[in-house]
Amino acid sequence: MHLGFQAYVIGEISTPHTKAGDLLIITSGSGETDALVSIAKKAKESGLYLGLVTMNPQSTLGKMADGMIILPGDSKGNNEEKHSIQPMGSQFEQMSFLIFDAIVLKLMENWNQTSEQMFMRHADLE
Repeated sequence: MHLGFQAYVIGEISTPHTKAGDLLIITSGSGETDALVSIAKKAKESGLYLGLVTMNPQSTLGKMADGMIILPGDSKGNNEEKHSIQPMGSQFEQMSFLIFDAIVLKLMENWNQTSEQMFMRHADLE
């Protein structure tokens, strides 16, 4: 939204009906979260593209995704494999945040957007 794209959050009252060709981006460390798998199935049936940020490319969501960013890390309950001291997927959530920040910076560069231009699209009635 701040870059000038139309962007919405699933479940918000102001989110419009989707159409074929729209992009749905899902972030799921395990790639197996039931609610997200259900949403992804419906999205794919409606002709949406699915982008996924995950640690598990072989997951149900991974197999459905049109594009994927694979992060290293630990999902909830998987601490034995990677030996992270962070609990319950915190490491994945932190890396996801940084990846999305990096994506915004790259989009700003590609679309010649400045922070000042983005600020003009920021909510002003807060």
